[in-house]
Amino acid sequence: MNRNNGNHWKWGVFYHNPEDPKVWVEKLYGWGYTLNMARPMSWVILAAILLAVLVLFRLTT
Repeated sequence: MNRNNGNHWKWGVFYHNPEDPKVWVEKLYGWGYTLNMARPMSWVILAAILLAVLVLFRLTT
């Protein structure tokens, strides 16, 4: 699967390809990974990360 196709990248940052089964994909630029926002599990992971940040913020204030 060609993940470097510009049609699947929004603003060069967000990857959205419903045909790609992977949730984590390599970034288009630089190093690291990003979420395939077309997969429902990506939204669950994103919500879990945000919830964890909010809980940690709440515990420290």
